[in-house]
Amino acid sequence: MAASLVEDGPWKGWRAWHAKPEGRFVDGLGDVYYRDEPPGILACIETTRKHANGLGFLHGGFLMAFIDVTMFATIRHQLQQSAGVTLQCSTDFMGAGHIGKLLEGRGHVVKETGKLVWVAGTLTQDDGASIVCQWHGLLRKVPRNR
Repeated sequence: MAASLVEDGPWKGWRAWHAKPEGRFVDGLGDVYYRDEPPGILACIETTRKHANGLGFLHGGFLMAFIDVTMFATIRHQLQQSAGVTLQCSTDFMGAGHIGKLLEGRGHVVKETGKLVWVAGTLTQDDGASIVCQWHGLLRKVPRNR
């Protein structure tokens, strides 16, 4: 995950991953900010109407896409010499996500082998007080395309 350190404003001290408009799926998610919070990671995204479903809550597809981004932020240190692909992601939706509130993705590594990394975490709002979903996934390290 290519990111830059934010040097001023409300995200000062965080890393910012800005999706460059390249015609890829993640371009539409928005800016993701993350930082290490041992034993894992905290990733955040500001939510807007474009993230809504027909009922006015956060869309499940958006939530799952943000989980995928959070999983890769979680294992970014393991991907210094390789890339990664998602093999499995299981999501339990536990509450409605609200538009206009910050969405917080917390993740941690559960286990790592030579080529596999198991991760788990949650998506929350209100500084962790409102759980939106819990998730766990399996990622595989693969050679980078050169």
